[in-house]
Amino acid sequence: MEKRIIALFSAVCILLGALLWRTMDVGQKQETQVLQRTNTRVLTVGTSRGVIYDRNLQPLAPSDERLIAAAAPCEAAMQTMTALFGKDAAKQMLLRGAPCLAKAAQQVETPFVRTFSVPVRRGDSALAAHLIGTLDGENHGSGGIEKAFDALLRRYSGSLSVRFSVDAAGRVLPGEAKEILDANFNSKGGVALTIDSEMQRVTEAALQNSRIQSGCAVIMDVQTGEIRAMASVPSFDTEAANPSLSPFTNKALGAYSVGSVFKPLLAAFALEHGVKRSFSYTCTGTCQIGETQFQCFGKKAHGKQTMKEALENSCNTYFIRLMQKIDETAFLSFCETLGFSRPLPLCDGLFCSKGSLPAARDLLLPGERANFAFGQGRLLASPVQLLSVYQLLATGLQTPPTVLCGTVDEHGALQRETPFAPVRRLKETTVRQMQALLAASAKAAGTVGAGKTGTAQSGIFADEKEVCRTWFAGFFPAKMPRYAVVILNENGVSGAADCAPVFGEICRALP
Repeated sequence: MEKRIIALFSAVCILLGALLWRTMDVGQKQETQVLQRTNTRVLTVGTSRGVIYDRNLQPLAPSDERLIAAAAPCEAAMQTMTALFGKDAAKQMLLRGAPCLAKAAQQVETPFVRTFSVPVRRGDSALAAHLIGTLDGENHGSGGIEKAFDALLRRYSGSLSVRFSVDAAGRVLPGEAKEILDANFNSKGGVALTIDSEMQRVTEAALQNSRIQSGCAVIMDVQTGEIRAMASVPSFDTEAANPSLSPFTNKALGAYSVGSVFKPLLAAFALEHGVKRSFSYTCTGTCQIGETQFQCFGKKAHGKQTMKEALENSCNTYFIRLMQKIDETAFLSFCETLGFSRPLPLCDGLFCSKGSLPAARDLLLPGERANFAFGQGRLLASPVQLLSVYQLLATGLQTPPTVLCGTVDEHGALQRETPFAPVRRLKETTVRQMQALLAASAKAAGTVGAGKTGTAQSGIFADEKEVCRTWFAGFFPAKMPRYAVVILNENGVSGAADCAPVFGEICRALP
């Protein structure tokens, strides 16, 4: 009996000893894991967000990159750190001994220092900045495409970090390897736009070379309605340096008085409804409509004008008379069909301003009809809306304008949007006549292609002088057109002086 008790006691002791050993072993492992977690330092080298591409899958945002060095300061790294950061900075890093990040000018990879390429969302070489838009302090889209596709672009966000082993004082442990933590950093996923980077570059250069300080230039493929370039001035940097300029906005999406660039649409509608291009009117420089006297620029008497001459001379009184030859309410409905007074969507979440049209009751007033005839009065439209007008004049077709090419998955594969089907709104005979008329008008303005100048009163005064919106809108080439182009100067002298040269420079550079 005594032997059994001794045996049982021994067995219990052995089991308790094993259990104690197991508990101590687990505790030591947990302590080691805690020490490993607490005796490390993680530095975030950079963060990324979904890519915004052009139509050829060339990145528009991020537009640049910078080199960031992750350094583990120690004596063995001094030579490399001195070469990268300078002797004084390297000494300070060594003195602190803590792992750190710093900008670098060259690529390096050693056991102690490694550089990483980190994306810059909007760098010095950024294209289409006004269209791409801005980010807020939390890296969320706050304007433009960044805002319209914020959820998609955040889905492809990521980060890159480096983890170092350090002692209790936070100093790097010598001989310990660093660990690279890549959490979906620089994913290829994002959104592709219809913008063509080369055409965008040409457009931005033409604007920068011009006398336009506040305005825009926009290009559309007339066969598809796709926007190929959209540029605005002032730039971010120029605006920051000169607060007197208007707030940072995408001028292509704003609504403005359009003036004479509207006249060709009235001419096309008149041709479509039986008025001959030979219809003539003798301009004396002014005409009395109701209680209001309307005049041509400088009260210049143009004499006898056909439609061709009236477009070349931008004769206001001719178009006032032409409006009397058509059903103005039918013309108003036609303008509404084309998208005037509606906020045209360029993609989900991005719209141009709706502008405005006179109401049908307004056109019962002779003065309102006269203003409408040459693009003044209650008429306001965006440069994008005018692109659609000149697409129509160039082809007889209308396709909704768009900046969206498709979405891009994490592997970089493009899923294209279904293209819009064009709608015919002008007969081919009308289109051929308008091509010829606008080619003559562009030649008269001293530029290439086909198009029309415009100078519109804004109703805004600065230094007791009214601000004028000046324009050139047209298409290129004049026959078999490929592109519609609209140029706007928010505060100009004349469409011929301000905008026609920009139109010419762009068209001569188009492929």
